[in-house]
Amino acid sequence: ADRITDAAIKQILSQRHTGFSVFWGKQVAADDEDSRLFLCRYIDRGPISLEKVSVTDDIVTYETKDDLTHEFSPTEFLARVSVHIPNKWEQTVRYYGAYSARTRGVRRKRVGEQVTVSLSELPERKKASRTWAALIKRVYEVDPLVCPKCGGEMKLIAFIQDSKEITKIMDNLGLPHYRAPPPVAPTVIEPYYDDLEHAA
Repeated sequence: ADRITDAAIKQILSQRHTGFSVFWGKQVAADDEDSRLFLCRYIDRGPISLEKVSVTDDIVTYETKDDLTHEFSPTEFLARVSVHIPNKWEQTVRYYGAYSARTRGVRRKRVGEQVTVSLSELPERKKASRTWAALIKRVYEVDPLVCPKCGGEMKLIAFIQDSKEITKIMDNLGLPHYRAPPPVAPTVIEPYYDDLEHAA
């Protein structure tokens, strides 16, 4: 099989979809007002809950989930909270669904509950699933099973996972063993104007 062409790589990298998204929960219907409201609250929540913060005599007390309390000076508290607030135009990555800390224990329990099945008990699949190809086509708008040169349908012969074999093939084709990471666009920082500067 031919390797993927530079033109195909350039076309894939130019797509607005640059990766995969994983959703582990149940789907939220468009007319489900309660679920949409819950989701919006979850996405747009602040870095801390005000119910867990109290101020007494210039001492800020923060109560954790374990009913532990931490005391800070006002400036120290602001410094600690400000770390969790993203800069302007920056996005905060929030792990939810399968990646959230809350589901780690659930995943471990599910793994422990799984029943082992021998290969002889599994039913034989008559046709290989092409779901992965359909997902790649949907996300990147490129069919991975269509030859970029002739347009014919390609078939998978094998999956090579042995690193020594991969190195031999790469050497034989004259390809490097690594690929440089994609270039990162420079960050544009907008000037900050304080109202006090313009008041004078």
